[in-house]
Amino acid sequence: MSLIHRTAWVVTAAVLLAAIIAVPASAQYSGRDHTIRFRAGLFEPDGESAYWDDTAAIFTGDPADLEDTIVGFDYRMGLGEHLALLVSASGYEGEDTRTYIDFVDFSGAEIRHRVNLDVTSLTAGLMLRFAPRAAVSPYIGAGGGIYSWELSESGRFIDFGTPDLEIFRDRFKDEGDAFGWYVQAGLEVPIGAGWALFAEGRWHDADDELSGDFEGFGDLDLSGREFSAGASWTF
Repeated sequence: MSLIHRTAWVVTAAVLLAAIIAVPASAQYSGRDHTIRFRAGLFEPDGESAYWDDTAAIFTGDPADLEDTIVGFDYRMGLGEHLALLVSASGYEGEDTRTYIDFVDFSGAEIRHRVNLDVTSLTAGLMLRFAPRAAVSPYIGAGGGIYSWELSESGRFIDFGTPDLEIFRDRFKDEGDAFGWYVQAGLEVPIGAGWALFAEGRWHDADDELSGDFEGFGDLDLSGREFSAGASWTF
């Protein structure tokens, strides 16, 4: 297990422990604040699985090249002065062009195809706010949920089963749903009248076994880093 995975598990355990400790105190919490959050930022896939390793041996490119915009909405409900429930939905779509490393066509041109990876998630977790009434409020959180994904490759490919290495055009696609988890850390800055600005980072961890057009390609790693910022409204 890598250092980042061990750290993620430690933070997750710490948040859950804090939630258990905070539950008795939350029973005395008379209010229930509700917050809607919008965030946008960048997501960079980690790409540590058989599919990514195999494609890196044949094609140019790297999972980091699929870094692209992620947009999300959160609903936060206060369970106590410091503890809150966070329900999140987010969507990401990465795209990149890959070429064969050691092959070109009969005219000497590169043999290219497009790679698209779409991931949408619906998660629920706990957020621990250290100083909710301060000018700058740090927080951490952890949770889990469903990560729905679609992977496609479209363009020109080589048929290595033919004597003359025939080049053909096609589109390959697979999709699925996987259970995953995340950890987060961020800062929130109130700006008055229930509004606040925030910036945060999340580490998402999920993977699924490929099938369909990618049968036999092993697991697809959906994990990665999210860095985002946004605004929230508490009512």
